[in-house]
Amino acid sequence: MSVTIETVVDDPAVVEQFLGLYRSAFAPLDSLAAARQSLTDDEFRDEMSEESVLKFVGWDRHGTPVAMCLLATDLSKLPWISPAFWQQRYPEQFARNAIFYVGAVLVSPSVKGSLWFRRLLLATVRHAASHHGVGALDVCRYNVEEINLPRIVAEVSAAVAEVEFEHVDTQSYYAYVYDGLKTKTSTPAEIDLRDPVHSTATPGEGVTGR
Repeated sequence: MSVTIETVVDDPAVVEQFLGLYRSAFAPLDSLAAARQSLTDDEFRDEMSEESVLKFVGWDRHGTPVAMCLLATDLSKLPWISPAFWQQRYPEQFARNAIFYVGAVLVSPSVKGSLWFRRLLLATVRHAASHHGVGALDVCRYNVEEINLPRIVAEVSAAVAEVEFEHVDTQSYYAYVYDGLKTKTSTPAEIDLRDPVHSTATPGEGVTGR
């Protein structure tokens, strides 16, 4: 059993195998997270041929690929994040393309319950640490509270590398469920939209979402 680092996976059968794993792994999050958690099929296939996305591939003793981790080195290839944020926070690593962003970790059901997840995680941590880089990922609340994914990554990282763990940002989603209008409503002039304690911003001045 071994883990190799591939820049391009061009075997159509292997690509479709991992696409199936990817879809089955991330589909449950569609109803558990407000933001889209997965690539489209075409986006996934594009990443398989994108050299800046490293593929850590786990092979069983028969030479069959059974696990894969996607690690992006070019943050401009990730449409859901802001490269400028990471450039400002980690300018030296950004300049060296040494920010390694985890896109997905996939393990075949045939080896479920094995140590493949940790094998891949260890391989990616060692790669990032050997480059004195930054490992990064984003997770929905379910993966934080139910899976404890950030804690798992931190523990594996601390076992093999000198590391500092930072929670760098949070994106929150809010819903306002209306049941019609009140019979008597306040006029706009009577409504103070500012929080007198925590904010001096008015709507339109840096308080919007995405």
